[in-house]
Amino acid sequence: MKDWVKEKLDQVEALYPVERVEKSKERWTKIWNGEKDYDRYPFVLYPSSFAWYDDVHTGEERLRATLDELIIHGTFDDDMIPSLFPGCKQSTIPNILGAEEIIVGNDYNCKSIINSSEDVNALPAPSLEKSPVAQSWFEMQEYFLEETEGRLPIHVVDMQGPVDVAAQIWNYDGLFVAAYTEPKVYHYLMERVTEAFIMFWKKQQKILGDNFVGTHLFGWDWVPPGMGASLSADSMMMVSPDFYNEFFKPHLERIGQVFGGLSVHSCGDFRQVIPNIMQTGNVRAINASQLTARALIDAGVDSDVVLIATLDIKDAPETAKLIKDNDLRMSITFYQQETSANSTIGQPQAWVSQDMDKAKKDAQRVADIFADL
Repeated sequence: MKDWVKEKLDQVEALYPVERVEKSKERWTKIWNGEKDYDRYPFVLYPSSFAWYDDVHTGEERLRATLDELIIHGTFDDDMIPSLFPGCKQSTIPNILGAEEIIVGNDYNCKSIINSSEDVNALPAPSLEKSPVAQSWFEMQEYFLEETEGRLPIHVVDMQGPVDVAAQIWNYDGLFVAAYTEPKVYHYLMERVTEAFIMFWKKQQKILGDNFVGTHLFGWDWVPPGMGASLSADSMMMVSPDFYNEFFKPHLERIGQVFGGLSVHSCGDFRQVIPNIMQTGNVRAINASQLTARALIDAGVDSDVVLIATLDIKDAPETAKLIKDNDLRMSITFYQQETSANSTIGQPQAWVSQDMDKAKKDAQRVADIFADL
């Protein structure tokens, strides 16, 4: 362990003593299990010193940036569990299926390898060993484990769902047309992509062991063991309920069955399929980037699932009322509209000096509001 890592880890552990971490884990566990005898409804303030999904780091850069963020965050009275999140590359599972990675700035995509049903039938078996992208993630996770000597939990990387991966290696037009015109080809492709998803998730579980955190929704959140897998399915906003039932649901249910649960994310407005998601086997949580909690409730989300949400901190009182009136289970991150956060890696002091007092007050205000739930 390098000296700088030990120094920062010691600071993190001083700010997050075992008693604090265990109390927050207890709160989150009760939310996920539908129990109500928590001492306070848990929440997290949005991490602000780097872009957890947009910034692409080496292992050392990500470790340093995250430890700095945790040190900043440790003085707030919220329920963040100190952990490490490797990051996001949408090229990952396509690369496991043989698609070459394309990098433009911080955008990591892939070359299309399917133009017809014949290409689907010729698709090679998914391979972790032949995927340099997957191997780079494993190396980062192994680095985290070794360099920290297992002192922090480590997340699964950002996981794209089967339909969105298939569209990357084909295109959405071709994929959706094939669902209607060649459904056997479509479902065969989905099975191969789903197999790649499962292989990749299981390998990360094996590498990380007891340190594994099974969610990328969000990279700073914690879920209890046994909650299943998480995936992103932004394409849900584009499909009808019938299309979802026939062409999404079977493959999501397979993942949920393998891992004993599923948390589903989509950007955009996917309210038309919310009732269908609620009827999908083993779905434990839903996350929406652009929909309000009120909109999701009106669309059919209820206490059968955990609603993972990022909300404006000024809406904390209204959110508390929604939770109480609708008996909701929510995993909430509150963001602050007015901060002067410096996002430069390695310079968290600017964030601390300008925003620390406000963040402390905001955290205490939310804690007070949520104490009555």
